[in-house]
Formats: sequence, structure tokens, C-alpha cells
Amino acid sequence: MHRGPRWLARTLLVLAIGAGAIAWYWLNTPTGSIKVQTSDSARFAGSPACAVCHPSQYSQWLASNHRHAMEIPTAESVLGDFNDAEFRYFDQKTRFFKKGESFHVTTQNQQGKDETFTVAYTLGYRPLQQYLVDLGGGRIQALPFAWDNRDRKDGGQRWFHLYPRENVTPGNPLFWTRPLQNWNHMCGDCHTTGFTKNFSEGSGGFDSRWSEIGNGCESCHGAGSEHIEARQAAKVRPEADASIAALRTPQSQIDQCGACHARRIRLHETRSSERMLETMLQTWRPQLPQDGLYFVDGQIREEVFEIGSFLQSKMASKGVLCTDCHDPHTAHLKAEGNALCTQCHAVEKFDSTEHHAHPAGTPGAQCVQCHMPERIYMIVDSRRDHRFAIPRPDLSDTLGTPNPCVNCHRNRTNSWAAEAVRKWVMARNGGATYSLPPTLGSAAWQAIHEQTSAAETLRNFVSNSANPIVKAAALASVRTLTLESLSLAQAQLRATEPLVKMGAIQVIGTLPLPQRAPLLMDLLRDPSRAVRLETASSLAGVDKGTLTTVQRESLDAAVTEYRQWLSQDGDRAEALTSLAGLQAAEGDVASARSSFERALQRDETSLVALLNYADFHRAQGDDVAAERLLTRASALYPEAASVHHALGLLRVRQKQTDEAIPELARAAQLSPANSNYAFVYAVGLYSTGQVTTALSVLDRARAQFPTNVQIQTALQAYCADQRDNGGQRGRRTAADDRTRASICSASIGAKR
Repeated sequence: MHRGPRWLARTLLVLAIGAGAIAWYWLNTPTGSIKVQTSDSARFAGSPACAVCHPSQYSQWLASNHRHAMEIPTAESVLGDFNDAEFRYFDQKTRFFKKGESFHVTTQNQQGKDETFTVAYTLGYRPLQQYLVDLGGGRIQALPFAWDNRDRKDGGQRWFHLYPRENVTPGNPLFWTRPLQNWNHMCGDCHTTGFTKNFSEGSGGFDSRWSEIGNGCESCHGAGSEHIEARQAAKVRPEADASIAALRTPQSQIDQCGACHARRIRLHETRSSERMLETMLQTWRPQLPQDGLYFVDGQIREEVFEIGSFLQSKMASKGVLCTDCHDPHTAHLKAEGNALCTQCHAVEKFDSTEHHAHPAGTPGAQCVQCHMPERIYMIVDSRRDHRFAIPRPDLSDTLGTPNPCVNCHRNRTNSWAAEAVRKWVMARNGGATYSLPPTLGSAAWQAIHEQTSAAETLRNFVSNSANPIVKAAALASVRTLTLESLSLAQAQLRATEPLVKMGAIQVIGTLPLPQRAPLLMDLLRDPSRAVRLETASSLAGVDKGTLTTVQRESLDAAVTEYRQWLSQDGDRAEALTSLAGLQAAEGDVASARSSFERALQRDETSLVALLNYADFHRAQGDDVAAERLLTRASALYPEAASVHHALGLLRVRQKQTDEAIPELARAAQLSPANSNYAFVYAVGLYSTGQVTTALSVLDRARAQFPTNVQIQTALQAYCADQRDNGGQRGRRTAADDRTRASICSASIGAKR
């Protein structure tokens, strides 16, 4: 085919765009600002190297939020007002100003004194931008003040604090200089390319490295040197192109996008010498969509990002790609409004009043309003739930979950919305009745609350669901082990999906160690790193004398891997606490004590370290040391039920019952879904002669947790004690007698 002047002109234009993009990049990247990560194998070449052959994609990326995920502070990159601006947060005043070409913030330091810090990097772009400072030793921290980059008409163009309703002082775990705001661990690997944390146990500092600031081409495609070299040599090397081709499959996109767009735990710190890209359950694993981070039905609640929701969806199971909706280089939506959904879903069927039951053009007629309800994070950042779920207002009252119907119809109730949906669906079906599919919410809620139907509901749900993360979350919702839930979990240990195995391991992990060991031993050699680590954690401290040679070797290998994983996060109190738990389980008390001490050196406000170290001291018979830790935890976390429960048990051991009962009561009040807290509180009441109150607590708990054996047993035993002793235990009135008689009569009836 003859190619004439038009083809030549287009080619020259493309090359010019590529060369111009490279020049722009280097002219706007200050010299020495990039800590280059190299290796002897595939190396990170930098995004400008990609522009030569991919100028269009490169130009699109230049304007994307990914490109601006983190930058050197310049007049162009800094969006906030540093023109001697002031911001008041409670009784503290913060000043933002420039000195020459640098940007500075005067604010409160860890000692509670005003100090001036130099902005080292920007973090984020839209809808808000944060600022980072280097506190020395490579430790980079995120300031708590952010710039609202929205338009002024939308409330933007202002400074705000990320915790506006809580006076976060230097002693607070959320204070900006503390580990929860540390960039090296919390932000670095998702705001740079080719990142390694490189924490030094010896110095307590970081030598974090990255190949490029912001999310460059190689954040998604992997180190590109081999691909570039092959192209320059005009050679076809499939292995050099594997990473680029891989992103065209659903799993590879989940792996790559999910590595950052997920509430997750990093399992392995990949390096440039490892040409593999991020892979789920090998280098990272998502947090299961369980009650707490999520609502009990899997809806987004805390800051969980997108992948944990998307994995719950039918779209994910049908092979829908992230890039079916999002342009991979601009990160923008490919279409606006319902046009995005009708790329795949027929307009006449789904973008119609018959389907959405709202007048065309109104907010209720938008697909995302019903199937992707939004929540606001970081004060101004609106994010949508990616489950693409059917609204279930009929379950909201029982489960305590939001639904998009009353999110819009704010003057209406859940029951009104449920009835409206029922009538609408029946009208569509010609008056025929209908049934909705079982949900994660119902199965998980029943398991958590130990309902009579929980075992059957859970078994049916797990057996009939094909969704791995949903099955895993349902299994992990089991709080009190029963024969039925144990049998179900055992069966799921043979599942092909690693996430399902992990949910089953969590159930079986509640068994005593000698009983769970034979059930989990085979999983120590599982292909999934996530499964191996979960299993090793559960089997730490098992009696090796009961194992075969092969089993001992498997256990040793898995525990070594588990120990190495914890060591990579030696900057975190949580990892050191888990390491201490491993050492204690293995009988190495001295090393465990040392690891606990290091954990509190890293973060003296860590709740998990304080509680676990206190329990370690309890096991060693040192209640004085345990009390010191729990008192500190109580001051830091006054609303933590676990702290009040531990303090109550400590006071019981110290025979300080007058102080114990209020602590146990507070724990039960703060965590009403915890059956054990209610049980222990009732036992404490009865042992101090508060019989009527104890029986009342147990009676309410029996109604709330109808299959809980220890609650039923305690209630029946106390009623028998009252009967055998003529009801003489504890002071009582005629009203007490009537209450006790009523409760115990019901208890005897329930027993029969």
C-alpha cells in the first residue's frame, strides 16, 4: 500500500508529541528528586521512555490523577494557599507560607510546640491535596491539613483538617507525627512507582526507594527495560511483553488495580529484580468485607476503597474489567451518566422508567444512585460502592445497614421503602409473588448473633454462592464455634479458591491448638502465600513431637516465611506484636518480651500492642505490669470495649469487684454484638450478689444469642442455684422475686 504525505505528516506529529512530552517531563522534574531503584534484571526505565512509542497514552497520563499522586513541590504542583494563610484548629493556629521557592508550614510538633516544617512532597491532587514532610531518618509524615481542590461554588478552595470534630493532640494515636500517618508504610507504595520501604531495624529509620514519583506507566505494566530494549533491537521477545499483555485479563487487572485500590495487607515487598507484577494473595490480600470495616452486608463503611466491593459483584465474576468503565490512562470514566452502564446493558430495558421506577432525568433514574451508593471520605472525597448490588431496604432494620432508597427519600422509613419496592416488583410481575436471593448480610448477621437458623443459613449461602470473597466473609463471621459451623469450615478447606480457605481457617482457628493442628496441617504447603501465612499464624506453637517428619518440615518452612513477613514491617507495632505472639507460642518468653518492648517503642499508643502485652504479663503472673498497660490503653481508647473487658477481668483477679463490674458493664454496652462480654458481665454480677441484674442480663443475652451454650448453661445453673437455696442469694425485694421467677420459669421452659 502506498503511503503518501498525510501518513508522513501524522507520523511526524506523533513523534513531535512524544519528544515534547519527554522534554516537558524532564524540565518539570527537579534534578535529584528521584531515588532510582535499579537491579541487574528488568529495570524501571521511567515513564518518558514509554512516550517515544506511546505518545498518545503518555499525553493522557500526564493530566491524570495517577501522574499527580505525589510530586516535588513547585508553583505548578502545589495547589494549596501558601500566601501566608492561617488555619485554626481548636486552639491551635497553623500557618502556610513560602520562602523563596520552598513551601513551609508552622504547626504543632510531637512535643506540643510550634515548629516550622518544609514541605517535601505533595500527596494527591483531586479532590484534595495533602503535604508531606521529612522528619529525619527518611521518615516521611503526612500533615493533617489538606487543601480542598474543588471549585469554590462546591465548597472548595479552602484548608481543612482531616479530623475536624476531634481535637487530635500530640498524645493521640492519630496525631500527624505518629505511625498511623507515616507515609513510608501507609502511602509510599501506592503514590510512587517501583517502591520499596527499606526500614532499618538497627537505626529505626527508612531508606525508602522508588523509581518515579507518582504512578507512572510501570506502576501498572511493571519494570519496562527489557520491553524497551527488545523494541529498540527490533526483536520479538514474548516474555518482555508479558506484563503489558497480562493487563488485558480480568485477574491481572484485579491484581494491579487492586494492589492500591483496596483495603489490603501487603504480603511481600516486590522489587524490580522480580519481574512479576503485583498478584493478589501472593503479594497482597484484601481485607474481607466483614462487619466493622464494611457493613455486615458488604457495603462500604470505613475507608476500604473499591476492589473489596468489586470482588463481591456479579460483574467481577462475569469477567468485567476495570478498564471497561475507566480509561486506563486518564482514569476518567469512559462515559457520563447512564451511558456508562448502557455500554453493556440494553438502553430500552434498563435505562427506562419500567426498570428504575423514577421519572427520566431525575437523580433516582441514574443507575449509580441505586446500585452504587456513595459515601464521603476524608471530608470531601466521594466514593461509590462497587458491589453493583440490588438495594435491600427490607433488610436494613434487621441488619442495621443503609440503603439507597432512604438515602434519597430522607423523610421515609426502611419499612416504607421495602413495601414500595415490593409493590413495584409485583406490579412488574403481573401481581405474582417473588423471592430475593440470600445475601451475605443475612448469613453473616445470623452467624454473628448466634441465631437458631444461623447454621442452616450459612451452609445454604456458602454452598450456593460462587463468589469467593463473599463466601470467605460469611465463614469468617462465625463468632462461636458449633459442630455445624466446624463441619462446614472443614469442607471449605478443600476449596479451590484461596480466599475461601482463609475464611475457613479463621473459623477453625478458634479451636484449641491440639484440635486444629491436624485439620490445618496440609495447608502449610498451599500454593497461595496468603493461605500459608494464615495457617502458620494459626499453628504457631504446636507440639512438634506429635508431627511426622514431613509435617515438621512444612511447619518450619511456613513459620519461617511468616516470621520473614512480620520482619519486613519491623516499623509497625502491629507486626512486632504478632512476632511477639509467635515467640511466646514457641516458648521463647525472653524474645517475646523484647518484641513487645520494641513494638511500644515504635508506637506507645498502639492498642493491639498494649492489650497483647498486658495479656502476656497476665500469663506470666505479673498483674502489676498488666495494669500499667491497660490503664494507659483506657486513657487512649476510652470507647474500646476490649480495653474495658480486659480491665474488668484484671480487677476480678485483684478481687476489686466494685471496680470490675462497671468495666465489664461498659464493655458489654460498647460491643452489644459480643456474646462473651455479656456472659462475663453476668457472671461478675452474680458472683457479687447482684442476682436479679445478672439474671436479667443473661435473659436478654439468651434472646439476642439464642444458640449460645454458655449463656444458656449459666442461666439454668443460676436458676437452679436460686431454687436450691430458696432464692436467698443476694438482697432482694418482692419485685426481684417476681423478676427472678419469670426469668427462671422461661429458662426451664426453654431447657425442656
